[in-house]
Amino acid sequence: MRIWFDADNAPHVPVMRPVAAELSQMGHEVFFTARDRASTCELLDLYGLPYIRTGGGSSRSSAGKVIGTLARALSLAAAVRGRRPDLSFGHGSRSLPPASAMLGIPSVTMYDYEWVNPSIFNRLCRNILLPEAVGIERAREAGIDTRKALFFPGLKEELYLSGREFAETPRDISELTGGAPFVLLRPPAVTAHYHNPESERIFHALLENLSKRKGIRILFVPRSGDDPLTGAAKRAGAIVPGRVLDGPDLVWNACLVAGGGGTMTREAAVLGVPSVSFFMGRPGRVDEQLASLGRLTFVRDAASALALDPASFGRLPRLGNPGLPAVVAGLILEGSSSGKKPGA
Repeated sequence: MRIWFDADNAPHVPVMRPVAAELSQMGHEVFFTARDRASTCELLDLYGLPYIRTGGGSSRSSAGKVIGTLARALSLAAAVRGRRPDLSFGHGSRSLPPASAMLGIPSVTMYDYEWVNPSIFNRLCRNILLPEAVGIERAREAGIDTRKALFFPGLKEELYLSGREFAETPRDISELTGGAPFVLLRPPAVTAHYHNPESERIFHALLENLSKRKGIRILFVPRSGDDPLTGAAKRAGAIVPGRVLDGPDLVWNACLVAGGGGTMTREAAVLGVPSVSFFMGRPGRVDEQLASLGRLTFVRDAASALALDPASFGRLPRLGNPGLPAVVAGLILEGSSSGKKPGA
């Protein structure tokens, strides 16, 4: 079987990498398309994964997002028509389901934040993969077609972190930080449909707080080359890498991770690194579960951000689910058959 992976955003690359490897070991052929935004292509290059580049950045307006989704769907269909895929897989890629429908092939999506608009996935995907933490009732509340829902154990971050071994601090990180302890700071996604301006106020408060902490550096990882918050980070004395670095290495070596999104804060929670979320959209069930376990701390206002003390946090044991790539690969393959068992 020939399986098409579409990496629509940078966090999708590490998720897809072990699953694609598992499917290849099963004897299937896999190939990638990639959207040229937020270091997605650079990460594929870093991991040595060849891909077809299609589409670019995103619009802030709703109309612009719809037009961009449809335009990229047309581009995707044209780009892979000659590859004759049997099945497509994306992590919340909105262009992939219509592109797959144009080609007459089943499409499977996976995501872990349930409060996205599921309409395109409900209508055009064969299966929707979700973490068990979301559960059938929350999925139904979020408007997901639970007849198509399939649940996997653990968290998507465990796909690529469970079997990961970390050695001493890589040279590229130690050269950036001078060997000093650092807080890894990830800005909010200001172009996302769920963006809340309050997260930017919290971000600036965190910068103010951390920039005054002696002996601790701030390592700022922008979401794109033109991230509008990069200037503020630089003015506060934050280190801004000039190239793409391996995300899990950054997380593992940080004394604390603070993010206005989801992936890096969940990576930290899985690895036992102190993790702070100032994401101000509606909380997802996965983050709620991590918070209940004491692995994730929510910061909901600028005053709390100003009072945050990195020294008050300690490391926790790692979470691990090394067999998860095979589980997810099997769930993806269920999407190639109309005889699958629905979630409900």
